[in-house]
Amino acid sequence: MQFSELTVRLLLIFFPGIISAIIIDNLTIHRGRELKVFLLNAFILGLASYFILFIWISINNWIVKLRGLEPTWKVNFLDSLIDKTSNIDIKEVLIATMISFLLGLLISAAINYKILHRFAKKIKITKKFGQLDVWSYTFDSPDIGWVIVRDLDQDLMYQGWVEAFSDTHEINELLLRDVNVYRNSTAEELYFMQGLYITRDLNNIIIEFPQIENDEDQNNEEVL
Repeated sequence: MQFSELTVRLLLIFFPGIISAIIIDNLTIHRGRELKVFLLNAFILGLASYFILFIWISINNWIVKLRGLEPTWKVNFLDSLIDKTSNIDIKEVLIATMISFLLGLLISAAINYKILHRFAKKIKITKKFGQLDVWSYTFDSPDIGWVIVRDLDQDLMYQGWVEAFSDTHEINELLLRDVNVYRNSTAEELYFMQGLYITRDLNNIIIEFPQIENDEDQNNEEVL
């Protein structure tokens, strides 16, 4: 497959945005995205990276002028994008790529810690919790530790600590440790296992949480 000169220029110019989009895709939990959505995100992130670079250079040039010198550093991004005869500044692309790397990490942290949703809920704009589903919302809670899983089909009950869990309810995988296994109907203890992997149809299991706090309780503790 051959690429046109314009395509190669665009790929090179927006390389920072592609890097940032890849970082965010790998560090956050999200539903499957189409290629066009990924490219749009990369385009926006690339523009953001070059804009941050522009602000940085503008501040640097302002300081240089205050010292009575003539600034020589400028952003060639728009010239490279509009004029195909303009040379692409590789140094500029590399600096924008480093900025995009940090931008990807910051955006990933903001998404994973639900900073926007927490702020919006704080000022009562939304009631959304920012997770893909209630499964991920529940098990992402820092208070989730000891759980009771009742397998209605097998008439078994598992008591243990959550070691790991799947991202969404569609897979519904749980890894428990220090697990006591009982007969669900009689509460008869059957055996003990140091680790137990569970995946079941969610219609056939019940998961109970003996200790869990709501968001308001957590917020009150943070204020105190």
